Amino acid sequence: MLAANQVETFHRNGFLNGGSVLSIAEVEKLRAEVDRVLAIGSKGFERRKRKPVLITNLVDSAEGSRIFWQIVNIWEASESFRRLLYHPFIVAAIARLANTDELTIWHDQLLYKPPRTGGVTCWHQDAPLWPIIRPMTPVSAWIALDDADVDNGCMWMTPGSHTWGNQIEFLRTQSHIRQVSEFGRLEGFTPPPGARIRTVTPVSCPVKCGEVSFHHSLTWHGAPVNFSDRPRRAIAIHYMTGDARFVASGHHVMKPYVSLQDGEPMSRAGSNFPRVMEAGKVMRIGDRQ
Repeated sequence: MLAANQVETFHRNGFLNGGSVLSIAEVEKLRAEVDRVLAIGSKGFERRKRKPVLITNLVDSAEGSRIFWQIVNIWEASESFRRLLYHPFIVAAIARLANTDELTIWHDQLLYKPPRTGGVTCWHQDAPLWPIIRPMTPVSAWIALDDADVDNGCMWMTPGSHTWGNQIEFLRTQSHIRQVSEFGRLEGFTPPPGARIRTVTPVSCPVKCGEVSFHHSLTWHGAPVNFSDRPRRAIAIHYMTGDARFVASGHHVMKPYVSLQDGEPMSRAGSNFPRVMEAGKVMRIGDRQ
């Protein structure tokens, strides 16, 4: 269980390293699943019943031959990743940080930056990129499958930025920032009056293999390119509270899987969105969904 001072740190900064949650044996099994899914590839999954929502290389034209693999809902093609959605410590921690007793999976994202060629994750906020759900999903879990440090492109976070509102348009002006030497410099933004933290001071956030990092969906974060000779693999799991509602006017890769009318609770969205906590109880695979 998270301690009170950890919860306070999260609410002040908008992020928190929650410590180790996976053994090396569990990590190695998940790594093998990543390799298996990538080896099958998007075309190989076309005729399979259980398949990810998306397998894509996220790099843009400015990065040339760099690679940044994203797999959305790898859990739908992997029992090991499906079990991870229900990890008791992670689910309970998310519930405490989000102050809720109802949690549903929004989606997961396997994020893989290969050695030497791994691409950048530009500065962004998560929630503005999810326009089919309101209110904004509050907290995500990011579990490292390799040591993520400054050398191989760990995440950087901006303390207090989760309290500054939707600033995605400003962050898009910072898309030129790609190298680790540049990542601590975000210029041209003044936090709103009354904010608890009123300085823009990005910090690197190393996460060791098997540890979980939590961040608010409005926290400014990103990660530079991976020039090291080590991979940087991680799985981000995004959760919705019981307050989340479907916004039919929005667009997102998960929208075709939502079986709802505008304004209905996302907890009823269907089997692509598993419920992992109900009435304060962490659910298990096989429980009524």
